[in-house]
Amino acid sequence: MLAAGAVVVSAACADILRQFDLGHSSLYPIKLFQHDRKTPVEGEYFCLNIGERKDAFLPELSRGVTTLGSGKLLVRSYLPDDDVAVSPAALEGPDLWVSPPLIEIFFLSDRLTQALRAAKMGRVFGFRACRIVEVD
Repeated sequence: MLAAGAVVVSAACADILRQFDLGHSSLYPIKLFQHDRKTPVEGEYFCLNIGERKDAFLPELSRGVTTLGSGKLLVRSYLPDDDVAVSPAALEGPDLWVSPPLIEIFFLSDRLTQALRAAKMGRVFGFRACRIVEVD
């Protein structure tokens, strides 16, 4: 879930993430509260700080990309599979990353995606497949 703009995951999800190469990303325990800001939410939760970056996103070959005035890139909220194009660099290194200047989405390797799906967490993440494109 998103809480105040941060990615928050359950303890079960954090356990899966820890089995993979997170690079510079990290998990920090947090306490969640109901809307009254007093009643704790049951369970153990972690803030996922995505600190790994890869220069893999190919905006010129992706569909539904908007350039904001700040120069940051945004993709439409609903992405069909294969609308996002990435270079083969996406296949190397850590299993979780962002690709600036693209905002509001992060990438997962196929092996991490499959592990989360096997744990019945796929719907929560709303996975979409990316196209791997060789560039000259």
